[in-house]
Amino acid sequence: MELKKQEKKEKDKFAEELAAETERDFEARRKARLGYERQWELNMNFLRGNQYCDLNIRGEIVQEDKSFFWQNREVFNHIAPLTESRLARFSRIKPVLSVRPATDDEKDVGGAEAAEKLVAAVFERVRMEETVRKATVWSETCGTGFYKVLWDENGGEKIGEVDGKSVYGGEVSVTAVSPFEIFPDNLFAENIEDCFSIIQAKAMPVREIKRIYGADVAGGDVDVYSLAPGGAGTGGESVLSDAAVVIEKYERPSEEFPRGRIITVSGGKLLYYGELPYENGAEKTRTFPFIKQDSISVAGNFFGAGVIERLIPVQRAYNAVKNRKHEFLNRLSTGVMTVEDGSVDVEDLKEEGLPPGKILVYRQGATAPEMMKESDMPSDFNDEEDKLINEFVIISGVSDISSSSSNANIKSGSALELLIEQDNERLLLPAEEIRKCYVEAAKHIIRLYAQFSAGMRPIRYKDKAKKTKIMYVRGETLCSDDVYTENENDLLYSQNTKKEMMFKLYESGLLGDENGRLRPATKEKLLSLLGYKDLDYRKGLSELQEEKARAENSALLKGSVKVDEVDDDSVHIDEHSRYVLSEYDELTEETRERFYSHIKEHKIRQNEKNDKEKTI
Repeated sequence: MELKKQEKKEKDKFAEELAAETERDFEARRKARLGYERQWELNMNFLRGNQYCDLNIRGEIVQEDKSFFWQNREVFNHIAPLTESRLARFSRIKPVLSVRPATDDEKDVGGAEAAEKLVAAVFERVRMEETVRKATVWSETCGTGFYKVLWDENGGEKIGEVDGKSVYGGEVSVTAVSPFEIFPDNLFAENIEDCFSIIQAKAMPVREIKRIYGADVAGGDVDVYSLAPGGAGTGGESVLSDAAVVIEKYERPSEEFPRGRIITVSGGKLLYYGELPYENGAEKTRTFPFIKQDSISVAGNFFGAGVIERLIPVQRAYNAVKNRKHEFLNRLSTGVMTVEDGSVDVEDLKEEGLPPGKILVYRQGATAPEMMKESDMPSDFNDEEDKLINEFVIISGVSDISSSSSNANIKSGSALELLIEQDNERLLLPAEEIRKCYVEAAKHIIRLYAQFSAGMRPIRYKDKAKKTKIMYVRGETLCSDDVYTENENDLLYSQNTKKEMMFKLYESGLLGDENGRLRPATKEKLLSLLGYKDLDYRKGLSELQEEKARAENSALLKGSVKVDEVDDDSVHIDEHSRYVLSEYDELTEETRERFYSHIKEHKIRQNEKNDKEKTI
């Protein structure tokens, strides 16, 4: 009994010391990152239109007051529409992901195909496009956004009960994470892989902490951005009441902790302590569950830069020019009156001004009031305004070519396409970051399913004919995580350019077979890429023929298979020949003869059909 008490005492002491150490570490990282955080808050203020604020010498956001009561302080927000335009263009990025098999073995090829369908199914379930949009909003606003890829034990279908509690098959979870929540141990590490530990901290209601961790934590007001108790981050609107900061510290494997570790702390209490559970790195290594997406990578910095912070000086200058211009116009329209001292009732003149029909009485013998002569609007205002608008375009990489007066004389469609492509080229680097994150997320998904999937798991996917199908796969068959993008960057070429290139390929005859004819499968694919899939009379018939031929490959390993009346001979010849060549050394002579005989039967029937067509 005494031994157990001693063990419990030591365990409680260890938990208390570890919690205190983790909170000290978090506080040090929070102070070190404060400069980035204040810049992000300033960016957010400018994006939403609060543009008369700045950082003081203490790094605090303060509001700027008017120098004179009559000053115009309107906001002419160009940052918001430019950011929205960039986000709209990035939303076009939809990479087509494929998985390279580890070897040319049929099992590995099948495993790679299953991994592809798994990734597509998970992306659809977690609404990956929406998640990418959220992370891209953060990267465009603050410079960096993050993704968190976890295995949710309570996700998926229910598979049974243990001690009265439901047990689920588990599913992968992919969420977008704000940069305000991420605290690396090294602010000068350019990549996540260069960090030894990363803290994710966020404000949570204490009732939610109780539900998830089963611990009672004292609550209070917490700023969701600065994570300071009772503080106000962006204008005092980001305070969460009855909440506490939950700190999750992830440490990569080391000599002391070969499997790494996770430490979760809140309110001075240790909520969770354990090893890194995920083999989500290359070669089944354990690493962080985060993926980083930069808008503009900065050499020697963990956090990237956003285009908004580059636009802020231009936006300030633009607001100043427009407001001074309007003040000048106000003087021209209302005028400035000179009045001899004591000649008129100045207070009455202030209150009523000079409405039409007003009788202005002035002292006899005094000089009559008169309007000051104003010069015309200086051209410098218009010139400076045009220059600032051009700077917005140069910095943001976004211009409205179709409505720009500078391009009004361009009549050639090719010239306009060239200008659009030049605009898109400015956005290629952040677009490539998005494509990279798709690939990295797909790798994490495959690795997590390979690690945690037990038994046969159904994968629901849609074929090219948009029919829902189910494939059953085991975790051990997902042996390859070599994910790559099949298509080029969607911003590299416009849709019209792609279509034009396809027509040129067709006209050149490069898409035809040895006889110069366009094969049905190629025609089907071409119409699909052009966006006219519904015009294809075959309606996905080529893919169905390929699936049938692959099923016959498995049947031919066991016995003979007759040629079916509905078979497309050319498709079946290609699929059977491809299988024999890829598995040649693994097939017995008897099996090869069955394939040869089946292929020969297809060729005979194909030749007979060709002869009939020539006769007709």
